[in-house]
Amino acid sequence: MNTLTQQSNPLRIVVVGCGGFARNYLPVYRSIPNSSIVACIDADLTAAQALATTLGAEMASTDLAVAVRAEADYAVVSTPNFLHVEQATALLQSGKHVLLQKPMARWLGESQALFAAQRASGRTMGLYMSMLDFGLWWELKQAFAADSPLGSIAQVSMRLGHTGGLLWSKQPNQLWRFSREKTGGGAFIMLGVHYIHFLRWLLGLRITRVLAQTANLHCGRVEGEDICQFQGELSNGGFVQLSVAWNSQGEHLALYGTEGSLVYLDNELLRVHGAAAWKTSYFNYEKLGTWQTFAGIVPPKLDDSSNPYNQHRAFAEAIRLGTAPSVEAVEGLWDMQVADAVYRSATSGRWEEISYV
Repeated sequence: MNTLTQQSNPLRIVVVGCGGFARNYLPVYRSIPNSSIVACIDADLTAAQALATTLGAEMASTDLAVAVRAEADYAVVSTPNFLHVEQATALLQSGKHVLLQKPMARWLGESQALFAAQRASGRTMGLYMSMLDFGLWWELKQAFAADSPLGSIAQVSMRLGHTGGLLWSKQPNQLWRFSREKTGGGAFIMLGVHYIHFLRWLLGLRITRVLAQTANLHCGRVEGEDICQFQGELSNGGFVQLSVAWNSQGEHLALYGTEGSLVYLDNELLRVHGAAAWKTSYFNYEKLGTWQTFAGIVPPKLDDSSNPYNQHRAFAEAIRLGTAPSVEAVEGLWDMQVADAVYRSATSGRWEEISYV
């Protein structure tokens, strides 16, 4: 990754969506070199004004038209799923590049429409995937692209779960995450796309078909599923399992290959087994043929401005230099094609094929 280059022309940015999870990463915009925040937009004027003060923005408003009219190079869109297509399309058509919070949209049809709008606009659209902030994954990706220490991947197991659905169900307010209409589903559409994309990005493997099931077991106020799991096949013939949940804690990524295996637990503990030595900036595997455990391997903070892999800094650099973003619009479309197959399978009870276009 290159260090963000300061150039003579300032980078002008508008922020659409100033609350919720976005509060964890938006402060990084205070430190992007030679840039300025032109406007902060949010349905809650107080949230827009608060972020505008934090980032030194020129304007704060509840009106998207302010962002559309603004003289800016790109927009950061961190709003609920049901607003993505309308807002991103308007911003693209106004001549701005767009960095869009995942997922791309609620459904595959919407994603296809947004992708078409992006292509027609001639502007760049990227998807924000927070997992790519972590330098560990970039080092592993480089290793897998060369002579992979794990050999051929036979199986991948992934889980992403938290108890947010249980906590939300106890709140008096009606949250947009409760609505299937506003999210496009439930826990899977909100969480699953992380690992759908990550699997393809890290290993270069696509999911070719899935058999899925969904349920709502414990989150009565949530219209969509609070748990989902699927099994699937990979483009190399290997198998994949993915589960997500809003009703229980626990996260893991496990890669099992013919020459070695790697398991990462709860964003902290890494275990490696292999036939060859393997050294990175994060671990040094040298006890061949045995499991070696490395503790304290944690992702960086989302607003860490010193992190060279921070995806907001990386997108700013891509726009400034005219290069492709880490996650391009077409990749968001591919993610939604997998998500569509997962929901179709959960309804039909059958294996569903995935065709990438």
